[in-house]
Amino acid sequence: MKSPNEAFFILIFILILNALSANTFAQEINSTLILSGNLDSLKSDTQVPIKEVLLNSSPQDAYVFYNDSLIGNTPLFVQSSFTKLTLRKSGYDNTHILFDDIIPGKMVPMNYSGQEKEKSFFEKDIFKILTAGIVVLGGATAYFKIKADNKFEEYEFSGNSKLLDETRKYDLISGITFGALQINFGLLLYYFLSE
Repeated sequence: MKSPNEAFFILIFILILNALSANTFAQEINSTLILSGNLDSLKSDTQVPIKEVLLNSSPQDAYVFYNDSLIGNTPLFVQSSFTKLTLRKSGYDNTHILFDDIIPGKMVPMNYSGQEKEKSFFEKDIFKILTAGIVVLGGATAYFKIKADNKFEEYEFSGNSKLLDETRKYDLISGITFGALQINFGLLLYYFLSE
């Protein structure tokens, strides 16, 4: 019986031989195709080299569209297969540019239209603050209510009046945070509906 090390080396040797024989087989097929004149069937009719150039705009971070498909933001490397591109940015006129007009190292100027697109409610800071407030207040309400319930169960089991006082304290805190949660949620609805 062979040792594990010998078996491992034999397995590696077999894998190497298989890889070499597969490579030799592929080379034989390629040489057969070349000798039989079938190489043309492997190539496309016309091979146009694809050039790539850096497209940059002033201001940067403009959306780059090819037809109606977004392909990225400036600065962006674009290929010559993208013949006509459109640059779009909030507050600026759309700028159309041909691939051949892109000059490496030169920024494409965009005309400021003076009309900044207003942020949606979901992008504003007030939405983020109110949403975070709802999460925090909801968690605090649940936490103190669970603590109050646990203290009340202990009170029922032991009859200790100190536990009943703690239950009332946690219930009060839970009620205050729940009231703040409702106010926060009401403000969120108000700002959302007023948009």
